Amino acid sequence: MSTRSPTELVLKNARSDRRPVDFAAVTWESRATFGPYLRGLRETARLSLRAASQDLGVSFSYLAKLETGEKATPPSLKVLGRMAHVYGRDLRELMHEAGFRFETPPEIDALEESLDARFLRLVSHPALRPMRMDPVVVELIPPLVKRQWIEFARKLATDLVGSSEAVDAILARPPGEQAAGATDADHAPTKGTKPEAKPGAKGRPR
Repeated sequence: MSTRSPTELVLKNARSDRRPVDFAAVTWESRATFGPYLRGLRETARLSLRAASQDLGVSFSYLAKLETGEKATPPSLKVLGRMAHVYGRDLRELMHEAGFRFETPPEIDALEESLDARFLRLVSHPALRPMRMDPVVVELIPPLVKRQWIEFARKLATDLVGSSEAVDAILARPPGEQAAGATDADHAPTKGTKPEAKPGAKGRPR
């Protein structure tokens, strides 16, 4: 079972139809750099030791021992969360600097690796590969865009019935023209606009 830092653990690629992954075990190892790191955050925030301890809801001596490395145990997740808020940092960063690690099940690694693997299979397929889609371009595409590409490909395959002419028809359609099969809800008038009167409809007497 691999061990990973909180800053590396990102579970954004899990499919909605998959069962939840088992919880990861948390481990901790003391880091000599955590004290100076905390002191640097406090000084950057221009807070005295006493003011910072008040904002964090901890004692003066407790915070002082954390910054000097005299504290033998790490701060609780609650205290780290307050530090993240007061110092304006990401909680995962503070957990990483404090020495926390996660023993991640293989399923988690598979979930994260699956996005790049699936996207690469999609854009490198001989029938689907776009022009100039080389490895350099793939590296520059953000994960969100990769997920959107995969979702778009699935919708094309399942919802767009017909041949390539159907896609050409969409591309050739003038802007604003309602697509075939679209509902009125898709083109509902925005707030402040007046809906068009239907042909043959009688106006109400004022």
